Amino acid sequence: MQSNKKQVGLVLGSGGARGLAHVGVIKSLEENNIPVDSVSGTSIGALIGGLYASGFSVKSLEKVIQEVDKIMVAKLLMPKLFTPGFIDNNKVRYFINEFVGDINIEDMKIPFASVATDLVTGEEVVFDKGPLIDAIIASIAIPAVFQPVFLKNRYLIDGGLSNPLPISVAKGNGSQIIIAVNVSPNPKRITKKIKSKQTNEIKLLVKKLPSLFTGLLNDNKQKVRSVKSEGEIERQKPVSFPSPSILNVFLQSISISNNNLMTQHLRFAKPDILISPNIEDFDMLEFYKGSEIIKRGYEAAQKSLQEIYSVLKMNK
Repeated sequence: MQSNKKQVGLVLGSGGARGLAHVGVIKSLEENNIPVDSVSGTSIGALIGGLYASGFSVKSLEKVIQEVDKIMVAKLLMPKLFTPGFIDNNKVRYFINEFVGDINIEDMKIPFASVATDLVTGEEVVFDKGPLIDAIIASIAIPAVFQPVFLKNRYLIDGGLSNPLPISVAKGNGSQIIIAVNVSPNPKRITKKIKSKQTNEIKLLVKKLPSLFTGLLNDNKQKVRSVKSEGEIERQKPVSFPSPSILNVFLQSISISNNNLMTQHLRFAKPDILISPNIEDFDMLEFYKGSEIIKRGYEAAQKSLQEIYSVLKMNK
């Protein structure tokens, strides 16, 4: 006799290091006995979701993430010259292979699907069978950062460029109740956080200026010859703040594109529950802040528990 139980699909979106919040969400779902019958993910969502669906425990995921530090991130991001990507794919493949090995998606504990994008046509490419490592590598291949991945007779790049929050994929695979996790926040909210951070930095600098300036005069008496009159010093160049790096500009551009595309997709494929962790103040490459980001995901999921229980009860 066929069960009337509704299939719960967990959908994990793209967002770089912000996507480590997915681990916190999964942790909350497990603690509260909320079932996950399938996982669909894009980019970082494909990485976290793929590891979890293959049998990795939340504790194991947390342990791996907590061991990531700035040096490890720097080594992974070490440029590979004269290639169509900033990061050497072999390094990433080797890193992921340590955890997933040669497992195929069809042999995994929980049904899984990831999304990549065809570089030539822009089409969405779904992986729901075959080697898990290929499904992850293709989905996380941010253009110009990673090299395109040649699979299925196509050059594939980050799935966030075609389907950053793959709710449609989960529904297409039979999930009837969708819990989606959005880790690609509205760029306006990110900008507000950055401005606030810069304002505090400016206030701190202004507060320190008198002592800094006095020290400069004492240490460089021979060099300071621009005094026009007592108490009047030649106008100095305004203090300038470093502009974002080329990499950060590019990643933020990808984030804006993903967010706009996701907004359009949500109009046609709405989840039953949308969890949006407060992760605007983390950059896309701050993987070494994993513990803090995981905590934000956990907190957001905890706040959504009553809504989740309500949906599950209605669909029994």
